[in-house]
Amino acid sequence: MKAHQLLFQNVIDINPRTGIIKLHSLRMALVSTEAMGILRRDLVSTLGMERAKGFLMRYGWACGYHDGEAIQKMFDWDSKKELLFSGPFLHTLEGIVTVEPDILEFDDEKLYFTGYWLNSYEVEEHIRHFGTCNTPVCWTLVGYASGFLTKVFGKQVLVREKHCAGKKDDYCYYVAKTIDQWKEEEREDIRYYQAENLVSELDRVYNEIEKLNQMILHAEEIDKKLTNFMLEGKSLSFILGFLADVLDRSVVIEKGSLGEILEACFKDDTHEKYYKKWKLSKSIRRDVNLDTFELMANGFLLGKMVVIGNDKLEKHQHMIIERAINVCIIQLFHQRAIAQSIWKKKEDFLEDILEGTYNEDLLRRRAHDLDIRIGGHSRISVIQVSLKEELENVLSFIVLKYPHINAFLKRDSIVLILYEVEKDEPSVYEFLVDLKGLIEEKFKTLKVYISSGRAVQSLTELGKSYQDALQITRFLQLAYPSYSAVATFEQLEPITLFLKCTDQEELIFFCKKTIGKLIEYDQEQQANFLLTLKTYLDLNGNLYKTAQKLHLSISGLRYRLNRIEELCGIDLKDSAILFKFQLAVQIYFTLNLLGQKPFL
Repeated sequence: MKAHQLLFQNVIDINPRTGIIKLHSLRMALVSTEAMGILRRDLVSTLGMERAKGFLMRYGWACGYHDGEAIQKMFDWDSKKELLFSGPFLHTLEGIVTVEPDILEFDDEKLYFTGYWLNSYEVEEHIRHFGTCNTPVCWTLVGYASGFLTKVFGKQVLVREKHCAGKKDDYCYYVAKTIDQWKEEEREDIRYYQAENLVSELDRVYNEIEKLNQMILHAEEIDKKLTNFMLEGKSLSFILGFLADVLDRSVVIEKGSLGEILEACFKDDTHEKYYKKWKLSKSIRRDVNLDTFELMANGFLLGKMVVIGNDKLEKHQHMIIERAINVCIIQLFHQRAIAQSIWKKKEDFLEDILEGTYNEDLLRRRAHDLDIRIGGHSRISVIQVSLKEELENVLSFIVLKYPHINAFLKRDSIVLILYEVEKDEPSVYEFLVDLKGLIEEKFKTLKVYISSGRAVQSLTELGKSYQDALQITRFLQLAYPSYSAVATFEQLEPITLFLKCTDQEELIFFCKKTIGKLIEYDQEQQANFLLTLKTYLDLNGNLYKTAQKLHLSISGLRYRLNRIEELCGIDLKDSAILFKFQLAVQIYFTLNLLGQKPFL
């Protein structure tokens, strides 16, 4: 017998009186593909997609195995090859699918069999109920082919669907091999053929639902405790410690988008060291599991929760974290609201001082309530940045780094109240330079301008220090458009009066117009004409003293002065010109003391 000789009337026995249909000794039944589609739909709805797949693959395997057993006994086959080909022909005769074999290679130990599946009823029904899928959907066909070939070949055969029209491929294409020919990771489908019935599947689903219910109850219990902690006013540190104990993992809360630790509870030193390395390189070790969760409120990133453990998070732990996230968001949002309220009160306090609308006794009480202490020498520092939207993040960063400093927002600036430093502590200027460096390191693209006003000894004078700092900061932005800069009142005191009485942009324009050509010439030619002019002006135009101080001959000095007059188009004998250039040179060299070239 050859496979192509299989005809429906020769294979199927139909008793018209009793309606019994048989394949050899197996009773068959005509079932509509629509009914099979409904069965698939209900199985997926009851068991889930993955378990329904396993159930239908086992159903297909049983059908194929018994068909193989029946067809093997019915005829005297010409060869094993014809017997193997009988499976595709029989599958086609049964109306399940049109099978077109492609490659068949086998010996006593190994089998390799491929082919096309066309007009698959499974594809039609799956798409009807679920639409297209990302994975193959011909589950009963795969099971049928695996069962049939296992029976007739005599060794365990596993069939996998390489292409499937159910996942938008042009056709369905199967590959059959004996089990040992498949790679280890490709043998995973064997698990679907484990002998389980629908009852056991339902029992498993029920047990999982029961387990999930217990997880939910446990998570809700934790949620209730966390909520009570929050209502009792427990700190974020306390809540984090409780969460870390419940999860048996290290938990870190990072502030906003800064990535700086706001609170942390590390269960062991290994987690802490790993977290620090991860922050530097973002690489993840295989023996440590790290998960991050954003803490968002109204589209604003309040921070991130980082959970560190030695293995992957389990489902119940995810449930607990989801509830803990809500509590942490409320806590952080509350903290932010309080901080903004305090910033506003401090801003109003400073505004009242500036406007002079205050009662001194009331002012002192307000200062005490806001923890503003003025004693000895205190001063205001003003910080402005190139990106205004980063201002609050910069302020949060400063507060994290220096929690004891009075810092708040005022319009487009950050205001710091600095107190007199002890002898062993850095000076105000050194502190501000360090602060600039920290901000630049954290916010790579920002230009930062920091100043401090004059030192004052009373609350009522605080406004003067603020006005100094504000004027200096704005001037720094004009003088150093390409660089970050720091300056104190003492450094710029020689030109502070001009800053207050003159339009600062006009002052910068005046300097550039007056000595700009000298600055450019010195930079291009590596010359010192500007220093020559400054020395000449400082010594009241005395040629001999100027030459002596610059270690030049009189003729050499005259040459330089002549070149300066040519470059600037001036006469240094004109007293009005001398005053104009003396002012411009004084401003330039005052700014130059801050460590960077101005006007660049």
